[in-house]
Amino acid sequence: MKELYEYLKIIKQHPNQTCALATVIQVEGSSYRHEGAKMLFLANGNQYGLISGGCLEEDLRIRANEVMKDKKPETITYDLQSEDDLGWGQGAGCNGKIKVLLEPIEWTEISANKSSSWAPVLEAFEMGEEVISVREVTGEKMKSRLFFTKAGKVLGEQGPVEKDRLLSRDVIRFYQENRIFDYQMNLELNTQFLFELHESKDTIFIFGAGPDVEPVVKRAAEFNFLPVVIDPRESRCKAEFFPDAIHCIQEHPEHFLKSRSIPLNSYILIMTHSFVRDKSILAFFSQHRPKYVGILGPKKRTERLMHPMPVPKWIHSPIGVDIDAEGAEEISLSIVGELIKVRNKKRVLNKQRKKGNAKTITF
Repeated sequence: MKELYEYLKIIKQHPNQTCALATVIQVEGSSYRHEGAKMLFLANGNQYGLISGGCLEEDLRIRANEVMKDKKPETITYDLQSEDDLGWGQGAGCNGKIKVLLEPIEWTEISANKSSSWAPVLEAFEMGEEVISVREVTGEKMKSRLFFTKAGKVLGEQGPVEKDRLLSRDVIRFYQENRIFDYQMNLELNTQFLFELHESKDTIFIFGAGPDVEPVVKRAAEFNFLPVVIDPRESRCKAEFFPDAIHCIQEHPEHFLKSRSIPLNSYILIMTHSFVRDKSILAFFSQHRPKYVGILGPKKRTERLMHPMPVPKWIHSPIGVDIDAEGAEEISLSIVGELIKVRNKKRVLNKQRKKGNAKTITF
């Protein structure tokens, strides 16, 4: 689910407000949405998302105000199975029992290193990382909250070393088992935890900042990709030319690739117009295969870049879907069209991820 990423961006825009995040943490029977669904409430009255067809949101708004005021989380149970006109089932469009966790959130929550505890999580999302949250469950309460990468690295605020190590192991197993939401008991800690997978938007790393990259960045952002532009030229690699890019990084590709970690689910566009740089970038990704690699230019040029090795079938060359495109604008449509095609295949795979047994816990 990508809601946490979207909501963190909103929370960051209101750093002096306490917000309330609602998460569906258990469902029995049918419901409008499932475990992990989220809704965000701001102190200024704004709210984002839905967790029901509209029948619960008014009550959630009232409770969210209390949570923001008291700065204490609350767990609420809605029984939509009731046939009584006064029950929650009236007009609900579903026939289940839903537990919702409401928790206060502030962007200015300070971690041990005196920085926002949410900043590393948002940064991971913007670099295309999937993030796994782990909440400690005690009776009716959700206690500590930690965030990990899928490799088990703690993001932001850390707990006791041994606890983090044990949870890191559980996080890796949770991800490898293709789960998205699950309650698990850690016997060594004698504690139950709620694990949840949070997806980012798809990040595109674009090597090159020429004028032909401008419409690619614009259209990619329009279709909910996160463009990152990498180019050493200070005169070109800046927000003035790429206002829709989340980052404009003024570095040589070789240095960037050595100093940064590129998530394997990333999209790579090679548009430097430099044979030497393109060759170096291709050599790197031939050894570190991401979700997608596309390179501008004819197939013969790519063959020269890869010589003496053959061009792998997974490298998209020439880049883009074939629409006989001419000019930067049409080429950008071709490129983004291919990115959308690849992403839609990924969505099918993600839908096959498994939800754990959310009924293993009793509140």
